[in-house]
Amino acid sequence: MDPPFDIIVFGGSGFTGEYVVREMIATYAKEKVKWCIAGRDKVKMQACLASISAELSAESLDVPVIVADVNDQESLEAMCKQCRCLINCVGPYYLWGRQVIQACINNKTHYLDISGEPLFMETMAKDFNDAAKEAGVVVASACGFDSIPVDIGVRYCQQQFQGTLTVLESYMNARIGNKGFSVHFPTFQCVVNGFSNSKKLVQFRKEQKLKKLPYMGPRLQPKTFIKFHPDLKRYYVPFAGSDRSVALRSQRHFNEHNNDSPVQVGVYMTFQSTGLLIYLTLFGIVFAILVMTRCGRYLLLNYPRIFTLGLVTREGATREQIAQSSFSFTFYGAGYSNARVAGDEGNAKPDRFIEAEVTGPDPGYVSCSIFIAQAAYALLNKPDIQGGVVTPSVALEGTDYIQRLDDRGIHFRVKYQGDDLKFSPIC
Repeated sequence: MDPPFDIIVFGGSGFTGEYVVREMIATYAKEKVKWCIAGRDKVKMQACLASISAELSAESLDVPVIVADVNDQESLEAMCKQCRCLINCVGPYYLWGRQVIQACINNKTHYLDISGEPLFMETMAKDFNDAAKEAGVVVASACGFDSIPVDIGVRYCQQQFQGTLTVLESYMNARIGNKGFSVHFPTFQCVVNGFSNSKKLVQFRKEQKLKKLPYMGPRLQPKTFIKFHPDLKRYYVPFAGSDRSVALRSQRHFNEHNNDSPVQVGVYMTFQSTGLLIYLTLFGIVFAILVMTRCGRYLLLNYPRIFTLGLVTREGATREQIAQSSFSFTFYGAGYSNARVAGDEGNAKPDRFIEAEVTGPDPGYVSCSIFIAQAAYALLNKPDIQGGVVTPSVALEGTDYIQRLDDRGIHFRVKYQGDDLKFSPIC
C-alpha cells in the first residue's frame, strides 16, 4: 500500500522550514502531490500555517500536521512510514540527522536535507550506504545552498562541454542590500562544529583510503589567501564550506560508475566591496582564534552576536534583508576538444574553454527552499531510482531538475564556450 503522503517537511515550522513550506505551497497547484509538515510542536505548526495563510491572503491551508521528535525514535519511524520522501529541516544535522536517516531507511523512504557539514555527510555515507542501497532509498544531504549551485553546476558544465572538461573554478558572489545581512544561529552552530572537527575530518578521510582520481590535463593549483580576480574585478578567497568536497564526491561517483573523466574543482568566494572584505576578514581572524579551543567555542556559541561582530543572531535574517539578497556563481573551465589534443599522457595544454553561471534570489532561505523542494519533486518523478547515500547531482541525474529550478527563478546558463581563452588562465 502506498503511504498517504508523497512528501513530508520535517521541521516545517522552523526558520528555514517555513520557507520550504512556502515553496511547497507555490509548487503544489502544478504538481498535485500530497504533502504535510511534521515537528514536535503541533500548536506551533498550526500557527505557522495560519500565519502563511494570512500573509498569502488565502483561505486556511489544508495541510495536515504530524507530531514527531528527533528524541523519540518511535515517532520518527511512524512519520517516515507515511511518506515517499522526507525533507529534513531539523538541524544541526551532526546532532539530529543520524536517527532520522535510520528511520527513513527502515521505512524505505527517500531522505533529503540541507546540511553543509562534511564530516556528518561523509560519515553517513560510510555508515548507511549499503543499507540505503538494499532498501532502494536515496539519502542525499547538501540539497540547499550548500551545495546545489556548485555540485549541480559542475555537472551541468561537464555535460554542456563539447569535449572533455578537466578543470573548473567556481566563484560565488552574494549580493547584499542596504539592510545588510545576518546568519541564523543554528547555521553558525554547524560552522563552529565543522571547524572544530577539521582534524577529525582529515583523519576520517585518511582512513577511507580512497584511490586518487585519474585527472587529465595540467593540475589545478589552489589559490590561497586573498587575491584579486581580473575578470570579475573582485577580491576572492577559498571557500571553506562543503561545496568542493560534495562536488568531488560526485566526480568520484561518475568516474567509477559512468567512466566519466573527473573534473578538478576549485571553489572561491568573492566580495562585493572592500569594506565587506575587511569586515569578514576581521570576523575570520576572531573566529579562527576562538573556534580551536573549548573556551573559545563556548564564547562563540553562548555570545554569538558579540564574538561575530554582530554577524550571527538568534532571530535570523529579516524579511527586508532576505528580499534584498541574491546570488551568482561564475564558473571558468578548460579541457580538450578531443582525445588527440590531450595527447598520450593526457597532460597537453587545454584547447577548449567554458564560462557558465548560476543565478538566483536570496541564497540562505528563498533559493535554499527552492533547491530542496524541487529536488524532492524531481526525485519522486525519476523513472529509475538507485538507492544509496549520494550527492545531489548523483541523486538528480537524469531528471528535469534544472528546468524546475529555471521555472522558479534560479537559472543555469553557458555564457561562452569555444577555442579562444576569453578569461584569465586557471591552470
